[in-house]
Amino acid sequence: MNKLVLLLTMLALSLGGCASGHFVTKKDGLLTFVLRHGAAKKVQFASSADYYVLHDAQQGGAGVWLVDVPASSELKYFYVVDGQTYVPECGLKETDDFGSENCIYLF
Repeated sequence: MNKLVLLLTMLALSLGGCASGHFVTKKDGLLTFVLRHGAAKKVQFASSADYYVLHDAQQGGAGVWLVDVPASSELKYFYVVDGQTYVPECGLKETDDFGSENCIYLF
């Protein structure tokens, strides 16, 4: 199953260009966050689903990083790439109580 998701992810990136380097898929109660960040050595993901606990993303090859989280109707999130907060281009953003931005995922 993970190999299929990775294959589909790589195909989507190569065909679509993935201009923002970031997208989300939903399947079987899980959201898969995909980040393309070629130079990264370590990527972590934090979201409002669990009070911003950092989760290690899995390297999918070719600079693609993946993390699965339980589906929710709304998530606020960001990445930590090599120890630095990283907020990708996303359709909806908010400024948090600390003056930083978070992406918002709604479905």
